[in-house]
Order: sequence, then structure tokens, then C-alpha cells
Amino acid sequence: MMINSKPNFQKAYIKANEILVSSRIITGFPYSVSKLIKEQSNIVCRSFDKAHKYNVDIEAFGSESAVIMNLENRDIIFYNQNEIPSRVKFSMLHEFGHRINRHEFNITSGENYGIVEVETNYFAAQLLMPEQILKEFRKRGKRIDKSFLVKTFEVSEQAANKRIENLNQITWERSQLEKEYDDVIINKYLPWINSIVPNNIDYLFVDEEEKQNEREQWRYNY
Repeated sequence: MMINSKPNFQKAYIKANEILVSSRIITGFPYSVSKLIKEQSNIVCRSFDKAHKYNVDIEAFGSESAVIMNLENRDIIFYNQNEIPSRVKFSMLHEFGHRINRHEFNITSGENYGIVEVETNYFAAQLLMPEQILKEFRKRGKRIDKSFLVKTFEVSEQAANKRIENLNQITWERSQLEKEYDDVIINKYLPWINSIVPNNIDYLFVDEEEKQNEREQWRYNY
């Protein structure tokens, strides 16, 4: 059965934005992905080495980082505790995205598989490195490169490169629906944003205002 002819980026983007706004776990970046998933759903996260307790053969699923399964009407994300933490975080959010975006568990190959994989990667990237915050950094004169994303958001180099590629490809104006939470996201994370890239424009404006007041006083006192 065909789901969509192409990935629904708008849906994945808005779902991620809703979480960024509503979550009490996310106050800055990076954050605990397992705690976020627990906060936003009834999904349980368990390491690969505990899979045997559920009689699950992880190797049979071919995933190196994470996999989501429904066992006894309960969703569980199994993750590889031996993987690089940055990769595990992305993979866990990817699997979480399958559930949030209501993807079918039985899609494992073909065109539909590629579509849902791209959607969930987009969802995970927005949660780990919000587009609104990256644009705000750019407005403040910060160069968004791989090393900055890896260090600041604690993501993998692969995820950082892909995020920069996607960010540079955005040449269209987002819809009003997509922009609904932009200001809320910036305001919510403003203390963290300022701690990473101070808003020098504001400081310059204050300095100029003070200088203008001095000029006015000098003119009137002359």
C-alpha cells in the first residue's frame, strides 16, 4: 500500500516543533533523549543487552543502533549501549519519530520504506538541532559549520553535515502553519541561545542609545 509519493516534511517539522514547545525536559541542548521520549509517550527505552529479558533477538532486525518494537501492546525502543552516544540519540529519536508520525511497523523495504525513513530523520534532526535556533545563530553572525554543531548539540558529524545541507537547501518561505511556533521556540530557549551566541546586536543598540543620549545632553547644555 502506498503511503505518500514523497516525504511529508511539513508534518514531521510541525510534530517536532510541538514537542520543542511543550517539553519540560528540553531546556537547552543537548538533553536526555530517553527522558524526552518517556515524557512524550508511553514508550520504554531499553538497551540491547536487556533485550533477552523480552525474548527478543536484536540481531534478527539488522539494526546497529536502535529499533522500535511493539510487545504485548507496549512500544519499546531497544538501543545499542555500545554505540557512539551521538548516534544512539539520533537513532532513538528516529524510532520515536516512527511512532509519533504514525508509521506502520511492517514497512521494511521499497519506496514507502525510504519515504518514512526520510521523514523520521527530518523529525529527529529538528528535535536535536532546531531550525529556528540555527537561523537565530546565523542572524547573530555565527557561522554554522560541522564542528560548531557537533560541539554545541553533541551530534554526529554525519548528522551535522546533513543538517547543514538541509539548512542551505531551504530557499522557500515556510507556511504560516510551519511558522506558528517560531517565536515561542526562540523565546523559550533564549537564555540558552544567549549563552552560546550572545546577541551583540542588542548590546550595540544599547551602546548607541547611550551615546545618542550623551549627544542630546551635550547639545542642550551647550
